[in-house]
Formats: sequence, C-alpha cells, structure tokens
Amino acid sequence: MARRQKKKQEISLFPFLDILACVIGNLILIITAVVLESVDSEKIAEQFQNEAIQQQTEENLEAIRKLEESLQKLKQDSISSDSRVQKAQQQLVEAERARREAQKRLLDVPPPPPPPDEEDKADLKKRELEIQQVIAEIDRIRAKIADKKKKPDQTISVLYENKGRGGIRRPFFVEVTKDNLVLLPNELDYKNLFDTEKPLKIPVASIASDKSFKKLLDYVLTHLGKTGLLRRRRDTIITFLIRPEGVNSYRAAKKVVDQYEKTNEKRLVVGILPNGAPVLDGLSGKAPLPGDGKILLD
Repeated sequence: MARRQKKKQEISLFPFLDILACVIGNLILIITAVVLESVDSEKIAEQFQNEAIQQQTEENLEAIRKLEESLQKLKQDSISSDSRVQKAQQQLVEAERARREAQKRLLDVPPPPPPPDEEDKADLKKRELEIQQVIAEIDRIRAKIADKKKKPDQTISVLYENKGRGGIRRPFFVEVTKDNLVLLPNELDYKNLFDTEKPLKIPVASIASDKSFKKLLDYVLTHLGKTGLLRRRRDTIITFLIRPEGVNSYRAAKKVVDQYEKTNEKRLVVGILPNGAPVLDGLSGKAPLPGDGKILLD
C-alpha cells in the first residue's frame, strides 16, 4: 500500500490584506479631511454658483435670440398681413354697402299679391275669352285689309268747270262720311280761312259747336262775287258729297245749316210765296258719292 502523503500547511494572507486596506482607507479619509479643511468652501460654492449663473445666462441669451428671430418673423408676417387686413376691411365695407342697397331695393319691391280666389279665377277666365275674341277680331280685320289691298284703288272725279261763271255759284265741297264731315281743300279761300291746305275732319257729334264749320257758313253767307252775273251777290255754296254710309251724318249737318239759315233769314230771302212764306236762297246743296273711292276735284 502506498503511503499517504502529509498535506503541506499554507499560510493565509487574507487577514493581513484586510487590515492593510482598512489602514489605507483611514489614511485617505484623514488626508481628505485635512485637505477639505485647508480649502475655502465659500469660494468653491461661489464658483459653482457663478458657473450655474453663466450657464443660465447663456441659456437665457439663446432664448432671447430665438425670441428676437421669432419677433422679426412676426413683424414681417404682420407687414404682409396688414395689406390683407386692409383689403379685407375694404371688402367688408363694400359688402356692407351692397347689403344696405339690397335692403333698400327689397323695401321698394311691392309685396307679392295674394293667391287668386275663385272670383279671381273666374275673372281671369273671362278675360282670356275676351282676349281670344279680340285676337279673332284682329285676324278678321287683317284678312279684310289684305283683301282690300288686292283690289285696285278707286277714284271719284268731281267736275266743277264753271267756277262762278254763268251765274252758277262756286262749290265748297264737304265730304260726308259715317262719323265725320271732311272739309276738302280747294282754290277758293280755304287756306285763308283755316290756315292750312290739308283736309279738316269735323266729328258729326260736334258740328253745331265746331268753329271751322261756323267759319265756313259765315264765308258762304257773306262772300260776294266781283264779276259776272253774281257780282255783288253770293257766289259760293256748300256742296255735301254724301257717302253711302253718311246719310245720317248729312241729316245732322243739314239741321245745323237750316238753323243757321233761319237765324240769317233776312239776308237769304229772295221772294215771298202766296201764303206769305219766304223763299230762301239756300247755303248748301248735296250730291251722292257712289262707292268708297278717293275724291279727285277737277
């Protein structure tokens, strides 16, 4: 059997190292305390405070610089926005003016009419029927006018060659239509009497009061011939040219002439009948006008 070898005894240095480490730690603590006692703690604190203040100042300056940049940018934006603000204000003023004008126009607009009731609807229907009748009448008249345009113009010649010679009085022609008397221009004193050379229309309803017809009667009554058989005697006469539709108009005109003759009876008497009735030299005569042609005085 082999012999068991005896273990060698080894010396441990761990306790010595612990003691040495503690001694070194105590020395470091003592040295630190001595050093701290020899240093001025107020100056260090002040230095720390100054460094903090300097750092804060730098931060404040950086903030101020950024604020100045922001302010400059805001000023530029403000300058550009001022023009937009002014333009917007002008547009606002124009819009306000337009609004006032619109309100004024709205005040001038009449209120809408009330909705039609049954009576209004009936009246509207009646008016529509009347309008249709008028349109139909217009169409009829247009057709009649178009038909008349197809016909050749007709004329009626009236001859009065004597013109006062041979004891025949000169005629003063008056056309008689349905509604009017038309004084026809001639070579007598027409222009001097009426200050015109155009025909004069006298409504039948106002013959008795018309100044032009009264002036014509006075002229025929008082005008005397200067030569021939009618010298110093009446040499003119009113000749009514009667259209077919103017018979009633002639009767109205003849009544006015008869009344005028009666008023001036003494100047017109040319004889006395056996019964004592006066014979008057009439101021007017008549002649029919066939058809509706234009009158030509030859």
